[in-house]
Amino acid sequence: MEKDQRKVIWEQENSGLFNDLRLIFKYNPKHIFIPNLNVRNHLVLLQLKALGLVRIPISAYLHHTPKSGGVLRRLFNKYIFRGVDHLFFLSKETMQDLITMKALATSRCIVPGWGPDQIFYDKIEVSKGDYFISTGKENRDFDVLIEAFQKVGAPLKIITAASHGTMDYRFLIEKCKNIPNIEVSIVENSGANYQQMLKLMAGAKALVCPLLQDKLNYCVGLSTIADAEGLNKPLIITRNPYHDSDRMRDFVQVTSVEEWIDAIDKINYDKINQKPRSTYSMKTAYDNMRAIMFEN
Repeated sequence: MEKDQRKVIWEQENSGLFNDLRLIFKYNPKHIFIPNLNVRNHLVLLQLKALGLVRIPISAYLHHTPKSGGVLRRLFNKYIFRGVDHLFFLSKETMQDLITMKALATSRCIVPGWGPDQIFYDKIEVSKGDYFISTGKENRDFDVLIEAFQKVGAPLKIITAASHGTMDYRFLIEKCKNIPNIEVSIVENSGANYQQMLKLMAGAKALVCPLLQDKLNYCVGLSTIADAEGLNKPLIITRNPYHDSDRMRDFVQVTSVEEWIDAIDKINYDKINQKPRSTYSMKTAYDNMRAIMFEN
């Protein structure tokens, strides 16, 4: 938006009941953009907008399908999403969930094609090492990943946080201490570590993204997909119905340990030459968003 010569006011959202109203009175914005919509954090704003008491256009990304529940919950969803003029999605499946719930009209939502900032990734020096790397922390199935790599013997680097949400990953150090081909690094849950992870991803043979089977109800794993696209790296990832099929056809999707082993072997011995598509990017997503947010 800033590159598009638009003045952007950066503010951190919080759960304060009247925080949005405070910001509106302070800045009098022409448009409100919420990059990751948490309904609870914006409940008052969305209600006032739905009632027509706030007239500022509101655009937002919705990352997860909201709980449907019974009749009252469905009516609440339909009411509260009237408070958003334009709703963007990371996945066609998530968008379809809301349309099926009748919480949203199709005319007010699109999947813009969010992806990597290719200008940023093009500045990274990329090489092809002999190791695979996992850098994620959200709902990761490290047990399956470790079992597969222990059987194959291919080098694997795991970089993750000590914990994320309800998941505690500190067990990985003890679990892998006697597995010579697997190296584990537990780092602080901070963006300060991204540069080092990026350097290691850029030098890897492939990226890997193991996801818990019982947590595949949203677009979990998308950041790793964007890293693979930006760095033009092969990717092995747990099959997730919330990843759009046309986007995933350039990657190896797996479910069982046996499929993991087969995919590792094929990439390890250069039997798969993948070229991740470049049609998904931050610029493409913004161009599609801009046409709705600012040009209608």
